[in-house]
Amino acid sequence: MKLQNVDLKQFAPWAVIVGVLGLVAAGVLWLLYRQFNAAVQISLIVGLLAFVAAILFRPGAVSTWAQGRQARYGANTALMIVALIGILVLLNYIVARLPIEARQRDLSEGSVNTLPQEAIDVMKAVPGTVRAVGFYTSRMASTQESTRQMLEKFRAVDPDKLSYEFVDPETNPVRAREYGVSRDGTLFLESGTRREEIRIVSEAEIASALVRFTQPEQRVIYFTAGRGEKGLEAGQQQETSMSVVVELLKKQNYDVRPLNLQLTDTVPSDARALIVAGPQQPLPQADVDKIAQYLTRERASLVALLDPTAQTQGANATGPDPLADYLSANWGVTVRDDVVIDLERSIQGQPLWIVANRYGSSPITDRLQNFATFFPIARSLEYTTTVPNLSTTMLVETGGQAWGETDIASLDDPSGPASDAGDATGPLVVGVAVENTQTKARVVVFGDSDFAADIVANEFANSSLFVNSVNWATRDDTLINLTQRTPPSRSLRVIDALTGNMILFVTVLALPALVLIAGGIVWFQRRRHV
Repeated sequence: MKLQNVDLKQFAPWAVIVGVLGLVAAGVLWLLYRQFNAAVQISLIVGLLAFVAAILFRPGAVSTWAQGRQARYGANTALMIVALIGILVLLNYIVARLPIEARQRDLSEGSVNTLPQEAIDVMKAVPGTVRAVGFYTSRMASTQESTRQMLEKFRAVDPDKLSYEFVDPETNPVRAREYGVSRDGTLFLESGTRREEIRIVSEAEIASALVRFTQPEQRVIYFTAGRGEKGLEAGQQQETSMSVVVELLKKQNYDVRPLNLQLTDTVPSDARALIVAGPQQPLPQADVDKIAQYLTRERASLVALLDPTAQTQGANATGPDPLADYLSANWGVTVRDDVVIDLERSIQGQPLWIVANRYGSSPITDRLQNFATFFPIARSLEYTTTVPNLSTTMLVETGGQAWGETDIASLDDPSGPASDAGDATGPLVVGVAVENTQTKARVVVFGDSDFAADIVANEFANSSLFVNSVNWATRDDTLINLTQRTPPSRSLRVIDALTGNMILFVTVLALPALVLIAGGIVWFQRRRHV
């Protein structure tokens, strides 16, 4: 059979089918990989060529269709679609010319789609420019896209300050060897001659790397040890360890070390801060003298977390507390010998587990105003502003119904404790920050250490309060509250099996059936009038 005798019209429907399949395949591949790669391009070309072939095979069908009523309706629809696209393009052009702050609005709960102000401040504080290089194979396409979206958040702060590129280590092994890539999905940040590797990419990890660019030197902070203070490593008893907040400090480029004051004559000269975290025994006078000598240095800092003596030594504890005496005499902060009780604002009906959401005006708490903090068994503080050269700020206080119970034995009374004449009444202060205006030394005191322990550090804003206190004490204000945010989880809870069956019936059977019935009625009515 000769080619000119073959009726090509019979192949037109098959060409249309191939064209549709080609375009669908191109769309699916692009949605999967989000890249205009070779597979997408070939599918698109095949689809378009198939439609062209269908038109060439049956040109008369196209002419007939163009003169019909459907073509006129289709032309009107196409005109409206083109007009809509034109309006959208014009609006997009106008919006694109607006400043970034004016055209970005995050309406999600918790603003999880935009950077927190702390990360924005860090991005602005980075000297010079930052370059990100991500190594992702095609198998990590979705992870690469999430990383790109995350980098775009940081780039939106200053488009000229951050640039990024992605490299496939399989197709470009030379570049991968240059960076020492050992695993798929690794991101590198570069600023000047420094390079930071991020293996698990997240908003907090990127921000922490930027922090290290702003603070190239490692800063040493010491936690006192030897008097029953909380440990730095995770332990079986989460009440006695602080590994959660320690890890947060390490991510901010702090070098965290233990320090036994009984084994040294002075606090090391490289100490940016000294932290006393819940000693179970009063520090002896010799140790307190070393702390006092350290705080005479310029820009020295102390963070003291002091639990109630009734908690650490029992209800019959007696004897001096040299550290409390020193804080009262030299920093104007009196650590009361009581236990805070709040019958109104507490957790699970436990009046000793107080919840506070009233804060003073300080860089430590300014960004915690909409959050609560939880203090399991705390003592109250009193401060004075009469000590010369001291600037004192209240950090956290309880509600007005709280009081400081001094009769510890009454806690075991079956009728419960009650506020007596000798008890301090609320609102009670549980956190204070003090700065020496001459030496610039800083001291932060809390009447509880358990709020920073592993067992509750991730509850409420506890970890942020502690880390912010350390950052303020060491004057690293750009690091304050730089913690990872978790999007709120949403789940459907079905009450019972009947409810689940009803939802299944309505969504899977009833609604589609109604659509089919409505379509059948319309078709039948039109057939009657034909």
